[in-house]
Amino acid sequence: MAASRRYNKRQLKKKHLGEFQELGFLVEANWVSTPNLAEHNALVHEFIEAIEANGLAFGGGYNDDFGGIVVSGKAYGKVEESHRAMVRDWLNKQSKLKDVNVGELRDAWYGWG
Repeated sequence: MAASRRYNKRQLKKKHLGEFQELGFLVEANWVSTPNLAEHNALVHEFIEAIEANGLAFGGGYNDDFGGIVVSGKAYGKVEESHRAMVRDWLNKQSKLKDVNVGELRDAWYGWG
């Protein structure tokens, strides 16, 4: 979202701009072999537990492939390159996943269009 005008601090916060910008990144992976529902759910839950322990949250994961968006688990929290590396390492260690792709950091509110 272009800041074509000056916003006051309240407006910046409401619009998630400036110091209140929130970042996130996409994660995608393919299953080595199609899992049953219990295996699928177990891996997604393990992933959520791993990232929540690092102050992150996950949206997605319940399609045929494994994928979604990772953002901060706190309002106006910060997601950094170290979080991307941690997520990439965790996903690459999972024997049930292949073709892991961890996207670049982007604006979690306006960076998807």
